Amino acid sequence: MAVRAFDISDVSAPPLSIVERAPRTRRDARRYRQRYAVAGVVAVSVPFAVALVVLGVGH
Repeated sequence: MAVRAFDISDVSAPPLSIVERAPRTRRDARRYRQRYAVAGVVAVSVPFAVALVVLGVGH
């Protein structure tokens, strides 16, 4: 949730304009999606690989 706080105590200041961030391009959206997919795969596979190593050493 975005919250915008404006200082309205100075009446001599020029009127404020709200600047919205431009929507992501398809390339940026794909890059973010791939980055989070890789992070998810690593987050799942690293503990699994460590468990296999621990079981192999303990065996």
